[in-house]
Amino acid sequence: HRDLHYPLRRQRQMCIRDRFYSRNRIIGMIESKKPKISLTSRSSEVGILRKEIAKSRRHKPLRRLFSEISSLVFVLKPCFMMSPLSVARFIDPEVMQFDTVIFDEASQVMVEDAISSIIRSKQAIIVGDSKQLPPTMFFKVNEDIDVEEGLEEAPSILDEASSALGMHMLRWHYRSRDESLISFSNRHFYNNRLVTFPSSRADSFGIGFVHVEDGMYDRGGTRQNRVEAKKIVRLVKEHFDKYPEKSLGVIAFSIAQQQAIIEELDLFLERNPSYTRFMNGDGQRSFFIKNLETVQGDEREVVILSIGYGRDESGNLSLNFGPLNREGGVKRLNVAISRAIERVIVVSSILPEEIDESRTSSEGMHMLKRYLEYARSGTVYSSEGDASAPQNDLQEA
Repeated sequence: HRDLHYPLRRQRQMCIRDRFYSRNRIIGMIESKKPKISLTSRSSEVGILRKEIAKSRRHKPLRRLFSEISSLVFVLKPCFMMSPLSVARFIDPEVMQFDTVIFDEASQVMVEDAISSIIRSKQAIIVGDSKQLPPTMFFKVNEDIDVEEGLEEAPSILDEASSALGMHMLRWHYRSRDESLISFSNRHFYNNRLVTFPSSRADSFGIGFVHVEDGMYDRGGTRQNRVEAKKIVRLVKEHFDKYPEKSLGVIAFSIAQQQAIIEELDLFLERNPSYTRFMNGDGQRSFFIKNLETVQGDEREVVILSIGYGRDESGNLSLNFGPLNREGGVKRLNVAISRAIERVIVVSSILPEEIDESRTSSEGMHMLKRYLEYARSGTVYSSEGDASAPQNDLQEA
């Protein structure tokens, strides 16, 4: 068993090493091209930039400055990372042209926002996942309807490009360190086309299921599940008690439930200020509490999912689960369940069998039921056939 997995470990180590040296080689090449800054030059682009840096006020607009130092700016910064709207604001297409523009998370970029970047470049590389969130415009219909229910989806530059140009699938899945974390999405969203890797432990299952038996969804009022929110906070505490070095994110299935968790966490931190240090990080390892609409692109080692919806105080279960019921709800679910690197903890006030598929035509609700069943089962999906049967020599070994 150890010998079988040694080549995989060795390849991963070599990949990390190669990426380290490649990254630093590129940095070295860029640094070697930077001009020597003259202390006396005033007429060159270097002089213009130095003069602007020395100012304490009345700075030139960046669009004008970039136009005046259009050659120098690419030497200093050969790669710009900007939002599409910033490109339109700061880059004059008559003066500055890029060799290549790359769109990341292109499924969320509207066509009209993307055009301004495309016309400033010789070629475009458009990268995104059609099984994840499209651009969404929010509007609130009235106070009696969830904010998440007022959604209008717009076509993305990914939609337009893939239909006009075709696409190439990037198949290797690199995020999940436990195959169970991506197995559900691979089966239901990607037709088992992703290349994934079995975990080193045969009994490994990276998803936990926590049933909040006394959870109650305040459907006619706050649209929150306070009991479940309190449970989430207890799980956050347990996580940082046991694994303070591991990053953590909480994803709520509605904005209202996100707010409930934030409020309960604030109450906990008032009583336990020592935990505040875990909340103050930044970057890709910082703690977050987000909702389905805002979590795309994030990843954390451990992710807690709060379903939030459930039976009301009368014991009735409405199958109106906000954005999950809407067109594109199934994509929101796919985003939420694929954010974790090592482990997902699903917290739900309902059991999968309580979702009566005959009462709803929502694809998102049907898929949620299957995911809850999967999370509770503790069994990784195989690519085909019996999930318990090994599909190849590697799995059998």
